[in-house]
Amino acid sequence: MTRIRTSSIAWLVIGVLLISSAAIIKWMVVPSLTKLPADLNQSQRYEGTMSALNPQAFAANDLTNLITPTLPITANRSLTVEATDGDTAIVTSNSTLTLPDGSTQQDVHSYAVNRVDYRPIHLSAEKRQELVPPSVLNTFEDHEGIAFSFPMNPEKDGNLLYDSVTRSGQQAKFINEGTLEGRDVYNYEVNAAGPIESPTVLAQFANFPPQLPKAVIAGLLGADIIPSNARAILQDNLASLPDTIDIGFGSSNDVRLAVDAQFGAPMDVEQIQSMYVTVPVNGTDVPVLPLSTVRMHTADSEVANLADDLSKNATLLAILKVWLPAIMAITGLLLVVLACKRWRRPADKDSERYLAHV
Repeated sequence: MTRIRTSSIAWLVIGVLLISSAAIIKWMVVPSLTKLPADLNQSQRYEGTMSALNPQAFAANDLTNLITPTLPITANRSLTVEATDGDTAIVTSNSTLTLPDGSTQQDVHSYAVNRVDYRPIHLSAEKRQELVPPSVLNTFEDHEGIAFSFPMNPEKDGNLLYDSVTRSGQQAKFINEGTLEGRDVYNYEVNAAGPIESPTVLAQFANFPPQLPKAVIAGLLGADIIPSNARAILQDNLASLPDTIDIGFGSSNDVRLAVDAQFGAPMDVEQIQSMYVTVPVNGTDVPVLPLSTVRMHTADSEVANLADDLSKNATLLAILKVWLPAIMAITGLLLVVLACKRWRRPADKDSERYLAHV
């Protein structure tokens, strides 16, 4: 007669628990760790320069001093998750620009995004009132494209980058692959241009005259103030323009991004954001007067720190996604096999004598 080994039962239970735990870590814990954290609160620093229209010189028709000198500026951009509902998150991007005179300007936008792939989420009016905190309700906006980060393992093509000034999704053109601070990156380029649609930005020009005399445009041409890509079309069409011309406001945004190939995080961003007064010429809005030109890039120290954090996260993710589940599953399987092989043991001799007399 044989008896079940107590140790075999223990090995079997432990083996099954290890295999089950490996599956839970790989298929439940790891995906939850790669989601946008509900408590996200991070920031990044940028450095650059700025030149802008001098209002006093414009009012005095002083074309020599119309544009201020290029001066250094800094910016700090923070990302905060305000609320979550399942895989939907409300994220606020707050950029604080420190101007040469020490004053600051804030640019705040809140979005609804998917916590897994960061794609835009459209909220109904009812859901917006329910999910978006009152403190950011006035900065919330629907959007298209990538608002703050590419998804993990981003595609090379087909990505749209959201431009908050024109409120449009702009194609992110893949340029090439590369490395940055030891990390594999995808390099993209975005050339966004269009009429300014942001109410916050338009509010800055509320006191600007709604029309410009043609003579002013002719003076801007003669002083080489009009952007170079617009001079030819204005020179060819100036005579046919009315004496007084309705104006609009336009923006161009040239962005270069080095995006981490694994996590999708923009590691290094170079941006030239220009805003203009525009006039319609043959159905096209043509820039005639620069309002501001901001050149920004991610601070070098920020690039190094982000690369270090991403490398640590990559190591941790590899341990949790591959090595730990593999070790646990193999150990558990070995314990199950061992338990099955040693499931029963022979009865001792006293037991055999007792059974022989029964």
